[in-house]
Amino acid sequence: MGVVYYKLRGRGISLREYRRLCTDPLSYAIAVLTLPFGGIAPAWSVPLVDRIPEVDPRDLPKGVARTLERHAARFEEEGYRILFHYELPLLERNRVTAATILLSADGWSMAQVMYLKNPSESQVGLTVGCWCEDGTYATVTNRKLELDPLPGHRTERYRGAGVGELVDRFLEHAAEWDAEEGMKAVKLDDTTVRRMLLNAERDTLDHYAERGILVRMTDKEVRKFGVEPDE
Repeated sequence: MGVVYYKLRGRGISLREYRRLCTDPLSYAIAVLTLPFGGIAPAWSVPLVDRIPEVDPRDLPKGVARTLERHAARFEEEGYRILFHYELPLLERNRVTAATILLSADGWSMAQVMYLKNPSESQVGLTVGCWCEDGTYATVTNRKLELDPLPGHRTERYRGAGVGELVDRFLEHAAEWDAEEGMKAVKLDDTTVRRMLLNAERDTLDHYAERGILVRMTDKEVRKFGVEPDE
């Protein structure tokens, strides 16, 4: 699997985004003061992969696997079926990004259970979404807004919402998007989901790289983690 690694660059993050990212007034004040000198974003690796890095849940840490399984089971109760699990190939050993991807029984929407862990916190994000004929990636999620969203992505946020509420909210919004804005969903299957997830990830990295929030890691930086960079 080909992987190109990027890292976060604090200088590219706006004050508006720092206000969302910082958990308290002191950290925000530090961000404001340090922004002219490069900001305070951790230089974590962000991988761009050329195919979905699938993983068997049995190969994940037990706590991660149990968390994904518990939330995925709720989606299964709502009529979704599991397509696959994946884990991003992060360079840091103390970070995890893993997810379960599911598809609705009728094929018009997909769901994602994402587990993220870094040295200071862990969190689970739940998302229900569809792709539309006009290219819009339209989702409903319980994840908070951090960085400004991408053009062509439509997201409604319900912080703290569970699986059942998110599915209901998605169905409501999907009907509104279609009736009021002509955003018609594309029917999905396993192959389509994989392709569109990769495209969405590539678009995301390209957008934030253009803004200067992400910069490509040098070969020397990658090798410091004991990994040989791809050519």
